[in-house]
Amino acid sequence: MKRTQIFICALILVLAASCKTQEDIRREQTVQNLNEEVQQTKKTAATGNSRFTALEDQINRLNGLIEETNHNNSKQAQENKQQADRIASLEEANKKQVEYLKALTEKVNNQSGYIEEVIASLAKLSEKSAEKPASKKKTVKDDDAVVAASDDNVPATFDNGLKKFKEKEYNNAKEIFEKVADNKKASKKNREGATHYLGMIDLKNKKYESAKVHFSKVFSENPSSPYAPAALLNLGKTFTQLKSKEEAYMTYDELISRFPKSKEAQEAAKLKK
Repeated sequence: MKRTQIFICALILVLAASCKTQEDIRREQTVQNLNEEVQQTKKTAATGNSRFTALEDQINRLNGLIEETNHNNSKQAQENKQQADRIASLEEANKKQVEYLKALTEKVNNQSGYIEEVIASLAKLSEKSAEKPASKKKTVKDDDAVVAASDDNVPATFDNGLKKFKEKEYNNAKEIFEKVADNKKASKKNREGATHYLGMIDLKNKKYESAKVHFSKVFSENPSSPYAPAALLNLGKTFTQLKSKEEAYMTYDELISRFPKSKEAQEAAKLKK
């Protein structure tokens, strides 16, 4: 009886030990499974992080490309605008150039009568100047006329005016030449010479508008005057000083055409070059 009880107790102990081991096994298996799930989750998370990082890099690169594209588009738009402005400016300049060439062509076509028209207009200007009142000083005889004496008691003759001019006493020379030019009794040649030298004095004093009137008057009143070649040459120089190069060239052309063998024509040809 006792042996049976002992056996039963032993069996119970064995069974109890066996049940505890299986529980431990299940628990260990559960822990292992959990560890495996955790490791798998970590791997999945790592993979997800890698993919996220790669995706973030792609997004950054895409943003960079977009910014670069926008910058290039903005730069291209600016360059296009600048190009359009340049084209518009060139078109405007071309339009003005066409108008200028058209006007120049018209001037060239009318070249033969151009100088005469200019001179006639300038001659009218000279006629508007009021004549100075006659001086009540003593008079002396010139070779062909009676003229008033100058302030320094030098007879108002063309030769005396020319002497003062050569001595560079331009104020005294101008006073004498004015009296000779206005003296109707003086010879035509002396009056023309006086008018021409009045222009020379104004040219030296940089009074170009006044000089232009005197030179034009000489030629317009007598195109065959011995002073006509010099008047045309100095008229061309005056136009040059007035920045009227086209008129200067046309004046030189007129001089060369009318007086081709004169020394003034040779100088005009050099000035044209």
